[in-house]
Amino acid sequence: MRSVLKNLAFGALCATACVSSAYSMANDNELPNLGSSALTVLSIEKEKRLGEIIYEQFQGSANVTHDPLIKEYINDLGNRLITHTADVKFPFTFFVVNEPTINAFAFYGGHIGIQTGLIYHADTESQLASVLSHEIAHVTQRHIARRKEAASNAAPLTFAGLIGAILLAAVSPHAVMAGMFATQAGSQQMMINYTRGNEQEADRIGMQILAEAGYDPNASAEFFSKLQEQSRYRTTLPPFLQTHPVPDSRITDARLRALQYERRFFSDNLDFLLIKARVNARFVDVNNSRADGETKTDVFTALDSKISKSSNTKKFAFQYEKLLRLVDSKRYAEAEELWSELNLQAPQNLFLLDTYTDLKVAQKDYEPAIKALKQAYKIKPNNSIVTLNLANTYLEAERQKEAIELLEYYLLAKPKDFLGTQLLTEAYKQAKNMAKYNSTKAELYALMARYGEAITFTDNAMSFLGKNDNTEISRLQAMKRQYRKRLDYVQDLRKNL
Repeated sequence: MRSVLKNLAFGALCATACVSSAYSMANDNELPNLGSSALTVLSIEKEKRLGEIIYEQFQGSANVTHDPLIKEYINDLGNRLITHTADVKFPFTFFVVNEPTINAFAFYGGHIGIQTGLIYHADTESQLASVLSHEIAHVTQRHIARRKEAASNAAPLTFAGLIGAILLAAVSPHAVMAGMFATQAGSQQMMINYTRGNEQEADRIGMQILAEAGYDPNASAEFFSKLQEQSRYRTTLPPFLQTHPVPDSRITDARLRALQYERRFFSDNLDFLLIKARVNARFVDVNNSRADGETKTDVFTALDSKISKSSNTKKFAFQYEKLLRLVDSKRYAEAEELWSELNLQAPQNLFLLDTYTDLKVAQKDYEPAIKALKQAYKIKPNNSIVTLNLANTYLEAERQKEAIELLEYYLLAKPKDFLGTQLLTEAYKQAKNMAKYNSTKAELYALMARYGEAITFTDNAMSFLGKNDNTEISRLQAMKRQYRKRLDYVQDLRKNL
């Protein structure tokens, strides 16, 4: 997936997603009514819809990663925690933002963002899960919705301005850069600093969720201590500590609370270590410039040292990171050799299958990748990692018909998959099917809450149809009505700030 993910900087889109599939287009027919005080006290339905709009705006930010391995991992982790959570009022959505700083944030409607810096700095999966469970608790206790009222009362113009900017982007995308407000929303926790009571409640409930999900309850205090130590000599606190202060008393409380749970051994989780390796090789390391004089050779030397000193899962993860770096450095022969060694240890590992695909696509040797992916597809049909890699490889091999067939079936089950929709748009473009290209591009814009542009591309799609294409014309007209209804809703929401 390396090639397509590199192209997702959205140069074309920005110059001119994954809300839960539980909320399909059919459910969008029932948008909540707006009163004159729509945002004074948020109802569950209004909170959900506002959260969806904000999340859709995040989708268009180049900083949001659509890497299927990372997306699947963080959603599996989040959903494991959710199954042990009470007071869940709507499906949760977890996503990853490519920022090297340590931060996580929640906003309306059960949307939780994790920055790559947090994944990189967490030593164990339990530490990462402790932050996620804390954010989940903020959502289930409606701290965000409750603090919104206090924030808007204290600084109504400022708060309304931020929400208004987000909604304005849905109405007029050229007026606001998506990345600008997305970064602001994430780094400033939607301008809402939680009260001490909020934090204590989220700590307590979060640890309960953490322990019941099978993670180490001591991880909360461990990670708090690590953050405190790292920030001790810094003039500026990390974004997470700006919204989640960690005084000594909070660490002590976390340690005492953890004593209520049975202490047991927690082994290293391979998927977590592989995700850390992937984030380090392809995200965090890219954002951070190396020290003066440090070269790629130094990185490989450091990795070789770690590999020689490690064993079992940690060694495998360091080798996987080296494999990614070899592929990205175009050292294909060495990468082939290392991949073969790792594949003997884990022959059905999807991380390795993804990298094998990258390796073969980079060398334009498509058939071995397609064969391996089709075999995996038989075992895991419609799995995001397998399907999207296979579709991308078909496109690289200029086999558009097979890519279209695969993606159309995939999107029936996952209609709001952003990367899948992006790939299908490209497939129709390559196939020179301009009606389908424009209608799918309209769907892509709708996934970013850019409904005005979605309407424009729907009109474009209809212009390529003939008089006898009645079924498709009716479908596109229905899509256009939906986009208009959503656009009108956003405009009404802005008026009622």
